[in-house]
Amino acid sequence: MEHPYDPWDFPGAPRVNDQNRHNPYNGYHGNELEFVETCLAIFHEAGLLTHFGIEDGLARRFFANMYASYGAMPYHCALHGQEVLAAAHCLTREIVECGHGPFTKLEILALYVAALGHDAGHFGVNNAYLQNSRHALYKLYTESTLEHYHAQILAQTVTHPADGIATCIPEAGGARADFFRLLEDIVLATDMSRHKHLVGEFQWWVEELAGGSVGAGVFLRQGDSARGSDGERAGGASSGGITELLRFGGERADRAPALVRARRLDTERREMLLIICMKCADLSGLVMDLPRADFWGYRIMMENLKQGEREMRERVEQTTPTTREGALANYFAHQAGFLEHVVLPMFDTLTLFTSGRFRKKVLALGSENLAAWRKGHGEAMMTRAKMQREAALTRHLMRCCAGFLMVVVFIISRGMLLRKTMNEMAGEFRGSANPYAAQALDDLAVLRFVFRWIALVFGFLAACCLTLASPIVGARCSASCREAVINVFFVVQVVVRYSMNVLRYATVKSMTRAGMFDIVGDPFVRKSAAQLYLNGVGVTNNHVVTPCLFTLIYYIGLPYYSPGVHWFMHCTNVALRFVLDHNLKVNEADTSMLGLVWRMEDVTRGWLTMLAFPLALAVFDRRGFWALMPRPVKKQFSRMRRWQYTRRVRARADGGIRGKSHDA
Repeated sequence: MEHPYDPWDFPGAPRVNDQNRHNPYNGYHGNELEFVETCLAIFHEAGLLTHFGIEDGLARRFFANMYASYGAMPYHCALHGQEVLAAAHCLTREIVECGHGPFTKLEILALYVAALGHDAGHFGVNNAYLQNSRHALYKLYTESTLEHYHAQILAQTVTHPADGIATCIPEAGGARADFFRLLEDIVLATDMSRHKHLVGEFQWWVEELAGGSVGAGVFLRQGDSARGSDGERAGGASSGGITELLRFGGERADRAPALVRARRLDTERREMLLIICMKCADLSGLVMDLPRADFWGYRIMMENLKQGEREMRERVEQTTPTTREGALANYFAHQAGFLEHVVLPMFDTLTLFTSGRFRKKVLALGSENLAAWRKGHGEAMMTRAKMQREAALTRHLMRCCAGFLMVVVFIISRGMLLRKTMNEMAGEFRGSANPYAAQALDDLAVLRFVFRWIALVFGFLAACCLTLASPIVGARCSASCREAVINVFFVVQVVVRYSMNVLRYATVKSMTRAGMFDIVGDPFVRKSAAQLYLNGVGVTNNHVVTPCLFTLIYYIGLPYYSPGVHWFMHCTNVALRFVLDHNLKVNEADTSMLGLVWRMEDVTRGWLTMLAFPLALAVFDRRGFWALMPRPVKKQFSRMRRWQYTRRVRARADGGIRGKSHDA
């Protein structure tokens, strides 16, 4: 059975039965035996060991030292160096087979050694961390800090007295010096801060070739004649330009490469091509099959997460995520964005120098991964939003349950107090000729009955909230249904809240007519019993604490609504309360709501009570208090906080905490 074409396969690649390679546990960061054998096979296939007279024993010791130069990092480990070498081998094989260059053996050796050890000694942080923490390496190399560090370790390994391969490179004609210069240039080019400049320069160079500056014959395809008509040659290069090359690579992928095999490049352009090969090989994991791409994608995510934890622990400016949830939430978006804007444009240009089949397959893999990550990002965002919505609904239902229970406890306590007050008042007016006394006692009985039913209803609603918040019911009941239930509960609580004010007004007015209670607040009956009643129904003896207490209970029990909604309800309730209290004094004859006297001064007289709720939020819930602030105030506070943060950062940079050095 013929296997499908794999652009990243080569004869010496490690073979496994499964399509997706699985590393053993002890080989998570690379297996030394596999590392050495793979490197040996690649160098043999490229003819480097024979050309430079490197014995297999020396090569094995050199590769073993290269393996040992890597640490146990999730991403920047020996396994990464091994796969970058393999990818560089596949790319250069394609370019050489298409006749571009031609590259010297010294240039190929420099590329392969750089690919193998371009991350040697990596310890799991990036250049931003080294700069922000004022690391010792940053003081040594202010630009491309890690890359200089890798290049130094690589140079030491290559020049090892017993196990290095530098002695196999001849010094005649400055070959060894050219090797080390090119080796350092290739390693330093892996710094992503230089990516835009290098790739832009490379694309400009290819655009210059495509624009016809080197002649139309450069772009002849296999099977075309160099002696063809002038119109064909001109149309093949000058008029089409880079657009024609890109179209050819996509539509005629089974044919020859876009550039002619016989074209010779100068040293500068060959080295530029090697540098881009190195950069593409370093990022080739994103254009492999999706399981392998995710294999490396999750590894770099884990490494960045460890750096974020280190930054948080050392109080260094955050450059990477600090929580696994945050890293996973941004994984698909990060992979898709990096592939689309960084990796694919670079491969799109480099593969113009490869065969059509290689170009088509690599770009197809990149497109498939991009589509999968975009889809995964959308699904992940939807799943995350759904999970957050479900979790928020569960929290809201639990808080609704707590709020209902608090109202039930409050009403039951006031109902018991009201019953005691009614018994005392009934004894006080027994045998009295007051015609309004019996009506007042009846109104108190009605109020007690209403209290009892409100307690029962709110207790039932609390049980409903607890049931809907349970995992079993939550899995069967949709989020929309539970949101509708919360909205119904909100309406019920609003109706009950304003109804309590109406009942309070009617009851107190009835008692006033019966002579049980004067306008000033001193009862005609025993003061202790009347005072208990006043505390029970919450009349004018306390205009601040009782409304704020009820508002806070509703704020706890209805978190689904913003602090602004709760403050609006609080202000309207307080305004209604002060209007009713004024009518208790001036409108003794009429007990109906239709006969109320509305005055603006009564509405605004409760401003202190209205402001008490935001002040309470400032103590118990600062986030809710911040939500009530006007937008200009928020902007001013944000400017002040940014200024304070900038001042602290500058103070640290001038010799504070960040002035401490760190060991590598």
